[in-house]
Amino acid sequence: MKSTNGRHLPALANLIAFETTARTGSVTGAAEELCLTQSAVSKQITELESFLGARMLNRRKGAVAPTPAGEEYLKSVRKALAMLEEATMEVQSGRASGGRLNLSVPVSLGNIWLLPRMLRFAREQPHIQLNVTTKVGPVDLESAGLDAAIMYCAGPPPRHFSLKVMPLELYPVCARELMPAGTPLAKAVRILPLLHQNAALEAWPAYLQQTGIKLAHPHDGSRYGLLTMGLQAALGGLGLALLPEYVAGDDIKAGRLLRLSDEPYVSPKAYYFICREDKRDSPAMETFIAWLLEQSAEANRR
Repeated sequence: MKSTNGRHLPALANLIAFETTARTGSVTGAAEELCLTQSAVSKQITELESFLGARMLNRRKGAVAPTPAGEEYLKSVRKALAMLEEATMEVQSGRASGGRLNLSVPVSLGNIWLLPRMLRFAREQPHIQLNVTTKVGPVDLESAGLDAAIMYCAGPPPRHFSLKVMPLELYPVCARELMPAGTPLAKAVRILPLLHQNAALEAWPAYLQQTGIKLAHPHDGSRYGLLTMGLQAALGGLGLALLPEYVAGDDIKAGRLLRLSDEPYVSPKAYYFICREDKRDSPAMETFIAWLLEQSAEANRR
């Protein structure tokens, strides 16, 4: 069967019939969902298989199931249909003229620092659609279908544009009821358990060495996967945590946490904004980068 659309692509109606039939598990179910007759759905699937030169569905009494080749093709078809639907909705909503960015951010930085500021961005740039997800650890932009990410890392991967958003500066804090104000850090670390962050397990040993405090087992203590989990552990009185100002600042000001030293531990890693080089020059990306630079400069001045 030759393509009638000038490209080596099957008809969209055939792809929709195939996806719907595979999802519902029957031609009858697909016909009901698509408001077509069963024969019309069967014809569209037959046309698709003829175009591809391969069987996509195994037909059994009362049910159908994708063949191995159909399973693989179905993954791509669903992705393509989803992208087409999303692009259509953008045009209908009036956002397509401004562009769209798919962005990943670390959970704690995103929830506490970035998202409240992004409300301002949304008001200032209403025609740019930001789709935000959260990730823990390194992010492969291409495989994840992302345009950009903010990552906590030692530096950007090759062939990517990057800018340093902010360093990770950690301060020792604990629940206020655990220690009186003015308690020396050297005393506190010998009384309270140390709370560690999985992303910065070197922090306590390095900080103690930096401050000249000797402790027999600086790696001992509970470990937490998120900064916000470390915050809750500290607030709950579980021990002494190293947390950044953007995470613990409000609780310190409110008197729920006590900072035991104004000397920070500065991680060798930092928060970097990273995007693919081929995405850097899009108007939406340029606008977001300029805005992020303003937010970064404001945060680093404090």
